[in-house]
Amino acid sequence: MKSKSNIYLIFFLLLPFLFSSCITNKQKVYLQKEGENKTYKVTPFEEYKLCINDEIIYYLMSTNEDTQYLYNAGSTGVSSQQRGSVYRIYEDGCVVLPTIGKVYLVGLTLREAERELTKKFQGLVGDAEIKIAMSNNYFYVLGDNGKGQFYAYKENLNIFQALAMAGDITTTGSKDNIKIIRRGNDGLDHVQTIDLRKESIVESEFYYIYPNDVIYIPTNPNSFFRVDSFSGFVALILTPLSLLTLSISLLK
Repeated sequence: MKSKSNIYLIFFLLLPFLFSSCITNKQKVYLQKEGENKTYKVTPFEEYKLCINDEIIYYLMSTNEDTQYLYNAGSTGVSSQQRGSVYRIYEDGCVVLPTIGKVYLVGLTLREAERELTKKFQGLVGDAEIKIAMSNNYFYVLGDNGKGQFYAYKENLNIFQALAMAGDITTTGSKDNIKIIRRGNDGLDHVQTIDLRKESIVESEFYYIYPNDVIYIPTNPNSFFRVDSFSGFVALILTPLSLLTLSISLLK
């Protein structure tokens, strides 16, 4: 009789834990209304600014085809990430380009960098115009969602588009504790935690993904039993009940 009592006691002690392991809609749904007290302040989109260790490819345009071919080493443009020479921005904030030498680019947007290089090259080629593309224009996803490297195909790629490319967050992934690791102009990595359940995330500085961002998706602590639907909940309850019934029958 004492054994039966112990089984009942263990079962009822486990019930609160089982219920606490349910994943609710509040934990799953994106962009939930927040009322007047918004989590994130409005931050307008800012163009990406070049950082230490960024890698760029430049393309020189000129009316002189021979000159253009010479400076571009046969490249037909910067749209392809496989063409042209890649130049890294060193710790002093400069790239070192053939015939031009050092040019300071850290803190400049791509458009500003294009204007800066255009001025430099026009000293050699009067009608030169420079276009720049980033060679390392990738972001990375890891954690509960799996892992992968993805090419940022446009400048204003947002967090939801990035996650869609990676396959979205799984039912066991946490939407309220996502970490974004982002390199600053100082060359150091900075970590920010964001909550995709908050509607105001679309107005925040971390809504848009920048080159070299790392998105880490932790596992939801309430997903131990992976209860995210009514059928899953029923299965969760019936399993221990079945074990309880079996235990009692064996003790008779």
